[in-house]
Amino acid sequence: MKSLLATALLLTAPIASAQDWAASLRMDAKAMHDDIARNHPGPVDPENPGFAAKNDQALALALQRAGSTTTYAGYLYALIAYAATFDDGHLAAFVPEGVIQPPLVTRWPGFLTTFDTKDDQRVVTRAADAPVPLGARLIACDGKDAAALARDNVGGMGGSGRWNLHVSRVMRGKRLFTDVGNPWIKRPVRCTFDVDGTRRTVDLAWRPIDDKELDRRFAEAFRRKAEPIGMRTLSDGTVWIALSDFDGDPDHPAAKALEPLIAKVQAQRETILAAPRVVLDLRGNNGGDSGWSHRVAEALWGKHAVDAVNLAPTRVDWRASQDNMAQMQSYVRMWSAHADAPPENLAWGKSTVAGMQAAMAKGEPFYMEPGEAKRPTPKPPKTHARIFMVTDSGCASACLDAADLFLALGAIHVGQVTSADTAYMDIRRTMLPSGHMALVVPMKVYRGRQRGSNVPLVPRYVYQADLTDNAALERWIAGLR
Repeated sequence: MKSLLATALLLTAPIASAQDWAASLRMDAKAMHDDIARNHPGPVDPENPGFAAKNDQALALALQRAGSTTTYAGYLYALIAYAATFDDGHLAAFVPEGVIQPPLVTRWPGFLTTFDTKDDQRVVTRAADAPVPLGARLIACDGKDAAALARDNVGGMGGSGRWNLHVSRVMRGKRLFTDVGNPWIKRPVRCTFDVDGTRRTVDLAWRPIDDKELDRRFAEAFRRKAEPIGMRTLSDGTVWIALSDFDGDPDHPAAKALEPLIAKVQAQRETILAAPRVVLDLRGNNGGDSGWSHRVAEALWGKHAVDAVNLAPTRVDWRASQDNMAQMQSYVRMWSAHADAPPENLAWGKSTVAGMQAAMAKGEPFYMEPGEAKRPTPKPPKTHARIFMVTDSGCASACLDAADLFLALGAIHVGQVTSADTAYMDIRRTMLPSGHMALVVPMKVYRGRQRGSNVPLVPRYVYQADLTDNAALERWIAGLR
C-alpha cells in the first residue's frame, strides 16, 4: 500500500484574469464541497458519521463570507480556512506552481514569534528597531491571551488545521505577526510581552516586508534540514543514511538517488551492520511513496525481518469514483512508461483500478482492498550496530509510515516529535473552476491502523538543540547510551 502525497502529477493552470472575487469564492467553494462529497472517503465513512455535515457547514461559512468578499485575500483565505476545517494534512486548498496570483502586500511589526518547547510564543527574529527583544514572551494582544490569539488568527487559517498538535504550532506560529490583508481575522494592534520578568506593552507599527526578506525571517523562525539522499561514514565509524525524500515519480531526483542508495546498502549490509551505529536520517522528509522505506528496510534488516512485521491496517477502503479511478490510471501509465519502476507498484495500481471499477459497477461506495490476517509482530532482529532514526517535526505521510516500520524493526527514535496524519490517505489533485487555486483530496481510508488518527510519534530521546546543526547532532547521537 502506497502513500503518494508527493507523486501526484504537477498541475498547470491558465492565468486567471481579474474578476469578481465573491463570485469566484462561491464557484470554487461549491466545487470544493462537491469534489469532497463525490471523491473523499469521509462522506460515506460509517466510522465518521459527522464528516458530511462538517463539509456542508464549511461550505455554508464560505458562502457567507462570499457576501462580503471584495479582495483576492478574502477569496484565498476563505478557501484555505475551508480546508483547515477537516484537520487533515492530506486535504488542502492551495495556489499551485505556475498560477500567477494578484500581488499580496505582506506587513509585519518588525518581529516574528513562534512557539517554544513549553508552548510559549517568543520573539525569534527581529529588525533592529523592533519594540521587543529576542526571547520576549508574548502574553496577550488587544485583551486576547497569546494562545487564543494564535489559535484564531493562525490555527483556523492554516491549510491543514490540526492546531491541537504542538508540531503544527511550532511550524506555523511564525505567521502570527504577518498580515497579508486576510479579512477574516483581526490584526493585533497593542500587545503585552514579558521581557526578562517585566511586562512591556507596545503599539504595533505594521509596515511592508518584501518576499525575500520574509523568507529569510521565516527561515530563522523555523529551521529545517534536508540532507542530500545518500550514505556516508563518520570518523567514529557511524554509518549515516540520509532519506530526506520519498517521491514516487521515477523521473524525480529522489528516485534517481534512492535506487543506487538501496543497492549500495544491500551490497554493503554486513559491513554497515558491523558499525558501532547506523543512523537513518528522515529530516526534511515530507512523505511520498511508502514503498521506498520498505525497500530500505529490506536492504538493511533483510526481507525476512521486514516480512515478519505486521503494521498493515486491518483493511484499506478506496472511495470508488470516476475521478479517483482516473487518478490511479494516471499512476499506472506513469509506471508502465518506466522500465525501472518497481513491478509491485504497477501490479498494485492495476488491481486498485480494477477494484474501483468493480465497486462502481455494483453501486458500492468503497473498493475494499484485500488485507492480510492480523498477526503479532515478533521481536526486532538483533544487530551489532545500534540503529537510530532521526525525525523532525515535518515528518508526515509516507515519512510516518517509514518511522512506524523502522521502529518495529528495532530502530531507536531520536530527534523531534513528528507531524501526524489522519486515516485518510493517497491524494488526488484538481484545479478549482476559477483557475486560481487547486484542491487536494485523499482517496482511501485505513481501517485499524496501529497509529491513531492525528497522533504524532514521540522520540525516545528528544533533541532540544538545533536539529539543523549536523556536527552537534552527530556528537549527541554518539553519546547516547
